[in-house]
Amino acid sequence: MSAIASLTVVPRDSVTELARLAATSSSSLRSYLAEHGGTARQEYDWSGYCLLYVLTYLEERGVDLQQSEFDAESDAINSALGLTVLITPAHRRFLDQLDPAGHRAEELTAHFDEMGMDFEESGTAGLDGLTLLRDSISDLHDDQVLLLHLG
Repeated sequence: MSAIASLTVVPRDSVTELARLAATSSSSLRSYLAEHGGTARQEYDWSGYCLLYVLTYLEERGVDLQQSEFDAESDAINSALGLTVLITPAHRRFLDQLDPAGHRAEELTAHFDEMGMDFEESGTAGLDGLTLLRDSISDLHDDQVLLLHLG
């Protein structure tokens, strides 16, 4: 079974509407995202599970990208779409900790192994995930939110 990581940039003032749509119809939510969301500059070429494990790796190191001022809205969107993280410009405070140069591929490989995802290039997949997150958060404008969906 595989998962895809998709990154969509949405206007900050649309988050409440996204949550409302999530509570009524996942198809309406998807339509709204297709119409009003923009694609992030980069894509993640590895399995979405790899990015999930990057998030847990970071959380173990005190970098929690899953918490934001939109926790209630995130819960509603998660109920409709599955694992979705709302990343805001406030997460820029973690940019230094997201720099791949501050991490070793071996550490990421060990974490992936612990999570049951043992494959030769897992360290590279982890470093690519860190790069993607750092660059995507750097690109956010103050009036935007990054919707990271793993599914």
